[in-house]
Amino acid sequence: MLASSLVPGTSYAVRIETQPAGEACAVAGGVGTIQSAHVTDVLVTCSDLSFAVGGTISGLTSSGLVLANGSNTLAVMPGASSFTMPTPVVYGDAYAVTVQTQPSGLACSVSNGTGTMGAAGVTSVSIVCVPNFTLLYSFAGGSSDGSDPYHCLIEATDGDFYGTTLAGGAHSGGTIFEITQSGAESVFFSFASMPFACLTQGSDGNFYGTTASGGSSGRGTVFEITPSGTETTLYSFPAGASQPYTGLIQGSDGNFYGTTGANGTSDDGTVFEITSSGVKTVLHAFPKGTSSDGQIPYAGLVEGSDGNFYGTTYFGGSSDLGTVFMVTPSGAETVLYSFTGGSDGASPYAGLIEGRDGNLYGTTYAGGTSGLGTAFKITPSGTETVLYSFAGGSTDGANPEAGLTEGPDGNFYGTTFLGGASNLGTVFKLTPGGTETVLHAFAGGASDGAKPTANLVQGSDDNLYGSTNAGGPSGNGTFFKVTLP
Repeated sequence: MLASSLVPGTSYAVRIETQPAGEACAVAGGVGTIQSAHVTDVLVTCSDLSFAVGGTISGLTSSGLVLANGSNTLAVMPGASSFTMPTPVVYGDAYAVTVQTQPSGLACSVSNGTGTMGAAGVTSVSIVCVPNFTLLYSFAGGSSDGSDPYHCLIEATDGDFYGTTLAGGAHSGGTIFEITQSGAESVFFSFASMPFACLTQGSDGNFYGTTASGGSSGRGTVFEITPSGTETTLYSFPAGASQPYTGLIQGSDGNFYGTTGANGTSDDGTVFEITSSGVKTVLHAFPKGTSSDGQIPYAGLVEGSDGNFYGTTYFGGSSDLGTVFMVTPSGAETVLYSFTGGSDGASPYAGLIEGRDGNLYGTTYAGGTSGLGTAFKITPSGTETVLYSFAGGSTDGANPEAGLTEGPDGNFYGTTFLGGASNLGTVFKLTPGGTETVLHAFAGGASDGAKPTANLVQGSDDNLYGSTNAGGPSGNGTFFKVTLP
């Protein structure tokens, strides 16, 4: 009721003097003349105001971008420089613009995408799209550079990446290379014998690794190399021993752990421990000719959060198509899973990673519904789940030789050796639920890599880095970056 009264015969006109924040109010029945009774039928109706959410887009050169604000989605065409979500947001409600689907070949990120709707439309959301794949370096080979970077990278404490090549260098026996996030490369060390594995940086700052040849018996070595490039052979594998095809990990006890592959006189590979002073102990020897154990581990180990070591073998097991195994620090080995070659996969080249959920994740080179490999999850107790079966062809990858990397977004990333538009391999993303997206199909030639075999590594900038063992102007392999939004 209004504060003052009007005498009969007086005209009245009720109006909205000031609208409330976030609402639009209207008056009905507000005009008339006072009679002999109070006026009680003036109706004021208020409704919430809604405002649009939008902003700018840059770098959108391909199709497929879908933006979302809750259940409200918008497909954006290539070349668009601005956008407005189709459903307005009520005053006082929250909004959160996200990229629901990334466009082909791009990584789009959102800035200023969240907030609470005020009394005017939002135009400050920014979508920036950049290529999701960048070729940073091509190896030249010869005496001054490495060739064929077959195995994975590490990011060292100095912020640079270090890896090995199978060939090239001053002695034509392979190299350790150092490369920055921007792609500036230098040969860190030249081998006389082939380094067939990744490096690891120890807690002392030195690098540790293996060679598959050389040493006192020509069966390979374990070496240490300082950040200044001084190399020391810690151990030479003896005659008759199986050779190391993979690198080392440093365990929580400070010692190093690794595997050897085939060609031993009485075994088909081992799991071993070696101290930083070169004292080696065989924890487990994989026997020849048995279906109850694995044979020939081509990959290294991962230490689980339970303190045990986990790995894969390429052969052996109940179907002779590979296994997942666990070894305790004291050397007690358990086969957790034997691959059958059907939909569950077969012949894992790569090792495992432990996901944030405590499960183990990996790939097989073969098997699956198309026979072209799988990505799988396995619990520490041995329950295996196939997350994805690679289909090959022009639209999917095939035959992954590398394992998986868990990205900062909780998705898994990896490479396949073959498949894609040129059948030269792919980079892919895999959600924990098993939805796969090809991020890049390698084309080879002078401007792209080909046939990646190494795991991706997450850099300190949260992007992923990797290498191919072929492609580039000299055909000697490349170093690349995958940009994550």
